[in-house]
Amino acid sequence: MNRAAQIAWWVAQVEAARTAVGAAAQSRRQPRSFGGLDEEPRRRAARVAPLAKAPPAHEVIRGQTITGGGDEERARTLPIASGGGGSGGRSAAPRGAAPAPIAGGFSRGGPGGGVSAGGAGQGGTLGRARQLAAGYQPAVIKVVSYARGVTRATATGQYVQREDVPLETHDGRTLSDREAVADEIKGWSTGFSKRAESQDVGAFRLKIEGVTDSPEGRSTYEKAIAAGFSGHRFAARIDADDKGELEARVVAAMAGSGKERFRIREAQPASQEYEARPRRLDSVSDAAFRDRIRSATDADGIVVSLFPGATNHGRDGVTYRLNKLVEKGAAVDNQGRTIANVADARNAAREWGPALRSQSARDTMHLIISAKAGTDVEALTRAARSFLHDRFADHKFMFGVHTDKEADGHIHAHAVIAVKSESGQKLHPSRETFSEWRQAYAQHAQAEGLKIVATSARERASSQSYGPKDKAIVDAADRPRPAREARDRAYAADPANRRLIDNARQRIQVARTNPIRLPMSAPDRRAVNESVLAWNAVAAEQPSNPVAKDMLERLLMAQTVGAILHTIGRRVDQLTREGSNMAITSEQMVKDLRLMNEAVSRTGDLLDGETKQQFREASSRYLETLANRIDLQRMQERGVQQMTRAEVEAIAGVNAERLIEQADAIRLREAREAADAARVADRAVGAERREEAVAGLDPTSQRELRAERAIVAGTERAAAREAREAAAAAEAARSLAQNPGQPLPAGVVQTDALARLRAEQEQIIREIEASEQAQAQSTKPQRMS
Repeated sequence: MNRAAQIAWWVAQVEAARTAVGAAAQSRRQPRSFGGLDEEPRRRAARVAPLAKAPPAHEVIRGQTITGGGDEERARTLPIASGGGGSGGRSAAPRGAAPAPIAGGFSRGGPGGGVSAGGAGQGGTLGRARQLAAGYQPAVIKVVSYARGVTRATATGQYVQREDVPLETHDGRTLSDREAVADEIKGWSTGFSKRAESQDVGAFRLKIEGVTDSPEGRSTYEKAIAAGFSGHRFAARIDADDKGELEARVVAAMAGSGKERFRIREAQPASQEYEARPRRLDSVSDAAFRDRIRSATDADGIVVSLFPGATNHGRDGVTYRLNKLVEKGAAVDNQGRTIANVADARNAAREWGPALRSQSARDTMHLIISAKAGTDVEALTRAARSFLHDRFADHKFMFGVHTDKEADGHIHAHAVIAVKSESGQKLHPSRETFSEWRQAYAQHAQAEGLKIVATSARERASSQSYGPKDKAIVDAADRPRPAREARDRAYAADPANRRLIDNARQRIQVARTNPIRLPMSAPDRRAVNESVLAWNAVAAEQPSNPVAKDMLERLLMAQTVGAILHTIGRRVDQLTREGSNMAITSEQMVKDLRLMNEAVSRTGDLLDGETKQQFREASSRYLETLANRIDLQRMQERGVQQMTRAEVEAIAGVNAERLIEQADAIRLREAREAADAARVADRAVGAERREEAVAGLDPTSQRELRAERAIVAGTERAAAREAREAAAAAEAARSLAQNPGQPLPAGVVQTDALARLRAEQEQIIREIEASEQAQAQSTKPQRMS
């Protein structure tokens, strides 16, 4: 019997049952006869024809389908229900089937038993260690992107469908081409969010009537700005107009402390165009803003006018607004730092990011399930299908498996998932969510016979982590896409992108070499300690297992080095904490510093590569902080109450040398990049001239020639920019060599590297001055008991 006949038969059975129920209800409403209830009509109505060659009910229950085949969903054994999106409980095992044990695992009863095929995650750290020692690979699940709107969601789905990989939907259909994917996403779009992106940053003009350009007037504006935008990240520039009166231009984050959030409203007179519509703060925001200003300025009768401007979304919006603000002069942010150029604006935008409380609609999620090369593709497909139905049963999704990267050592299952479920719930994955997903995926993978276990990077002291954006950047530079080859080559040739590409390539390289990850936080140290105990047990059970031996050595090194850093950090914090009652002499501090230096030196000799660099950077921060504190303590012991700038520079000592070394490194790098950019520009000009000499007049040749000219113009602009940045780096190196304690001029800071260098310089000086002030307030010398 074919599928259509089965469906028709089941429809007939449903209709017969509905008729029987209706007849029974009708008979119950009729009066009884003297002879009792007439059962025959009811029996005739309820009687249905049997399906020809239909299997007995017990066969269906025991795992047989209507067509007589084995039901693979019923055949699975998942001892622990993985939960998730309403998919029900655990699957039933076929009668008489015994789950296969996992090599290296153990059951709940103790370390000596086995764990069933679905028992991923059972046995804790020791069970996972045994599975890894037995050759299991870690479960890898990543969310690489979110998409908003039909266009972006369709692009994501068509990317997953690249190279004609068929996609399977949540309801079992197959999407075989780009048009089918587009139609599917269009069907999903009825559930997409209609919410606009949040207003995260805004431009404001502040005017206080009658305040003229004078030190007192500027002080009044500074107080008003700091009070009105209190709790918000902001940057402001105070200007004088033609009449000599002041006004302020402010860029501020709309989200403030607590639950405050500025909201801008637009008056919409019917006769005005959109650009001419006046804007204002909503009544709650405006009242709070003015109350704070009145309290801070302590001036009666002042007239304050605030004119909100346009708003933008996200960190890119912050960067754009700050760049617009500093076009006509430097601005000062709420922490007193100067923002004078593009590099400053980018750094500020990164710092503002967490305070924005940015919200944007997410309609689809692009999720990747990764496995090592050589993994059974069919088994991975079944595991991915089961996992998606388990965790996203109430969501629409499509997925497909890609093997095009198998030569690079891995294969992937890509899934595009609607963020909003059919019941209206949205996905908001957290770190705990990803842990649950890995465990569920490992359960389904093991049920398909795959050696995959849910573990975490911290349990393995692993550094295997980089973002999908890093991979996309490197791929665009190394392997230009056929449809965008010219643009990708221009992107890779632009010197402005070279640092970005090199940094992404370095992060990928670190992930591939996988240096030891040092546990810096308390949860990291706890996880490493538990793993050391687990791998000790595995190594004792399997002394000839090379995986157990290597992992134990790796984790012992991470545990030892992490403990050294933790001890040094705690001691330095005790010695340098403001208001500490445990003041000790500089001589005692020097002994501590000597012991720490020896420990750092001995430990560093045991390390290599990225792990050694990571350790040196972390330990040097602690040791430099303590060295500065010792110098300040010595001066306090000599009775010094105030310090000159020269004395601060002298105390900076090692810091000053480090800053000068960094400035020299930046100068050399910028000089190399400027020379490379110049050579690229020269080659591009030469190539363009050759093209002009041989190009025909057909439309295709003309288009290619215009594209080449655009690339040449871009490379020439990039070469000029690199030359300016190289000159700025040279000036910064010269300035620091002459006077390390003098902040770098704002005009010199034209790159991210120089901006970070100046920020580090200012931080060092602030820390030294703050420590000096704290010491000046201490009048009662104490000794440590």
